Amino acid sequence: MRRPRTEAVVMTVVSAALFGTDWWQPTLPGGAELLRECATRGWTVVLTGPGPAGAPALTVADPGGDPVRAALDLVDGRPWHAVAVAGSVREVRAVRRAGVPCVALTAGRDTGPELRAAGAAEVHRDAAALLGVLDDSLLARPRAFGPVGAGTGGARNG
Repeated sequence: MRRPRTEAVVMTVVSAALFGTDWWQPTLPGGAELLRECATRGWTVVLTGPGPAGAPALTVADPGGDPVRAALDLVDGRPWHAVAVAGSVREVRAVRRAGVPCVALTAGRDTGPELRAAGAAEVHRDAAALLGVLDDSLLARPRAFGPVGAGTGGARNG
């Protein structure tokens, strides 16, 4: 079931790869709590990739396609009302191509400087660290970032 198109949709696109297959016991510290808190706040959470069963989120898989755009399409979302949480340079670049601002976690192999160079607006150690500053993070204020120029790594006006 698709949501009606609305400018009020606040959405978090989360890489399912960060959370593993059991969202309630992920290997990522704070992962389950972050997903629960986003859902509690009424944010639409869409997991890209084969999402964990039972997660408080919608799941989209777009093999060989663009999972970020598929996530936006699933809820008739707009890039400037969404924020993505990514865990690799490859994911950050894909998110940026879709025009979505990105928060990155250094839970994988890529370092903070590499994630920032790829276009992440914020970098946090893991989901627990992000949860600790959630109210001050980009997740709590997606429109503050404004429309994003695809692949530029920064905000643009307009």
